[in-house]
Amino acid sequence: MTLRTSFFALALALGSLGFSGCGPKSDIKSPVIDSEVVELLLAPPNLLATSVKQAPDANFKNLESGVSRANVIVKLPSGKSMALWIYQPDPLPSSKVPCVFIAPAGTLMIHGKQLASGDEAEHIPWVKAGFSVVAYELSGDPGSRDASNVELKIAAEEFRKAKSGLVNARVAMAYAKEKLSFVDPRRFYTAGHSSAGTMAMYVALMEPQVRAVAAFMPAVDVRAFFGPQDMKAIQQNGIVPNAGEYVTRISPSSYIDRISQPMFLAYVENDPGNTKPAEKFCRDMREKGKDITSLRIPQGDHYQSMIDDALPMGVDWLTMINAMR
Repeated sequence: MTLRTSFFALALALGSLGFSGCGPKSDIKSPVIDSEVVELLLAPPNLLATSVKQAPDANFKNLESGVSRANVIVKLPSGKSMALWIYQPDPLPSSKVPCVFIAPAGTLMIHGKQLASGDEAEHIPWVKAGFSVVAYELSGDPGSRDASNVELKIAAEEFRKAKSGLVNARVAMAYAKEKLSFVDPRRFYTAGHSSAGTMAMYVALMEPQVRAVAAFMPAVDVRAFFGPQDMKAIQQNGIVPNAGEYVTRISPSSYIDRISQPMFLAYVENDPGNTKPAEKFCRDMREKGKDITSLRIPQGDHYQSMIDDALPMGVDWLTMINAMR
């Protein structure tokens, strides 16, 4: 038995499922710009558009019933390449469809990761609900969970050069705008699980194109996720310079005042390093009148609770948000 319930009937069950409702409705405003993205915003406005126009067109093939996918390799401003997995409902409706951007989960939030087999489980439910999905890679993959400190340092530096994943997300959005005629660029959303949930929140904070975000079991406070011992190791081993300052800068909890998009945040009560920061984040959001819907799952596995419980609820929530646009 899962927590799966039609979101449109959730009012009958909010208390028992650990839901907390949305804040007051307000017009979305462009978030305050962080110093990390200033140079991107000061670049020629057609820079990314020009770059992605040279990328291959998406050649869709049926993946399973109701879902088609195209795999595309695009060039980043650095000259390196990034893979995109692009999904569309099959058949496509006559009108343009909203698009959800998803990074790969499973990073330490200080490095990147390539897309891999198994990621589809976090993509396909969105497509089945009528969304397009653009899954994008993050620069700076160390190549292994057992990477050495030297390998992690190299990967972390590449990740930072990609503006902590913002370059990857912006290229993915530029490709959707320029090459995917079936996508509605006025309805861009971000979503993700675990570290990809943190990335979804961070991209939404920094990118005004994003109209709503769904984050499942994210680390809203990256310093709390690591804890004092791991933070000390990251700093002493030289993996990230000024590690404390850096993880604060990439933590969604540092930017509550600038959040303007509707947000869905799911967390598990027994998730070490994440539960208490998530609870505080939700309280702080409500105190500031922000539009947040939270799902507290009483107990469960970090991954399986997302697949069984949080993801279906998040899809229903974003379907509702999208219908209001």
